[in-house]
Amino acid sequence: MVKKILAGSLFTVILLLSGCGDSEGEDRLAIQQMLDQGDYTGVIAALESSANSDDDFIALGAAYMGKAGVSLTNIVSAMASTDDTTDDGFATFVNSIAGISTSSAITDLGKSADNYRKVVGDCASLTLSDSAKDICLYIGLGATARTAVTIDSLVGDISTFGNDTTDDKLTASACAMQYAYNGSTGTGCTIDDTVSDVNFTVINKIYKPLVINTDYHYLMTTDGSNRTILTNGYCSAESFSPRVDDYNNTAVPSLYACPINEDPAADELTASGVLVDILNEGMESIGAAVTEDIQEDVDEFKCEILGGMYDSNICSEDLSADVLEQDIIDYLNTQNGL
Repeated sequence: MVKKILAGSLFTVILLLSGCGDSEGEDRLAIQQMLDQGDYTGVIAALESSANSDDDFIALGAAYMGKAGVSLTNIVSAMASTDDTTDDGFATFVNSIAGISTSSAITDLGKSADNYRKVVGDCASLTLSDSAKDICLYIGLGATARTAVTIDSLVGDISTFGNDTTDDKLTASACAMQYAYNGSTGTGCTIDDTVSDVNFTVINKIYKPLVINTDYHYLMTTDGSNRTILTNGYCSAESFSPRVDDYNNTAVPSLYACPINEDPAADELTASGVLVDILNEGMESIGAAVTEDIQEDVDEFKCEILGGMYDSNICSEDLSADVLEQDIIDYLNTQNGL
């Protein structure tokens, strides 16, 4: 369904990367060659500290998306692969993106969107140019992919997602999100919140440790927002290095679930923040591109997350409504066979 949507817009970056002077033109050509060759870290190193033009920000947006392990073509192909599915299209998309994304994809896709936004500003504007609409489409596709890699981080074995197989880690992740959201223990949960709040001094953030079903460790915000932090591995409160894969019970309480975010100035990275806020924003950005084919796929994804049935381009739920945190929790439980 979406195989043609980027036929013209995939070339936007190339068309905009055109310098005025000879030296500037050579620099742009060098950047484009690095993008073509997949040298994404090279592009980032060359532009990160000096970016000051739309061309620079577009190149950085593309580079961070590439560094995440996905490209616009990858995302579109993953969406196209869901066209033959019936009621589990988004679960199929999640599995496809999980299979190609890198371990830094959550943060890289966020930086990609940040750079693209410096070019277009608000995708909700009614006066977007055609090239701005293309970039809004990139932002939306990247956001949708970002939600997929976030779900992957919450699951122990992503191959179980959407296959009516219960994954213990996803059970615990949904339980942690539910507890943070409204204090409920959720389905199949035991929650230990007796460990004292911990101050990660490197980023000056204080979190409440949660132990779910004995074996799974999470962090919850203590600023009143009550959201679970996205984490990766385990570390001490004083340093993110070493960040180890396995929890050592003999080291309690010196090891905690380790926040993905290592930048004290960066926005908080929370599970519901990505799965709710970013997903809604991404869907709105795609809508700004006014691309009928991909809008149908996104509508089907949203319908599935809202718990509706999608048939003949019509959803049994109201697609004009935002996805809410409880919608996401319910969706995760449904895809977990619960």
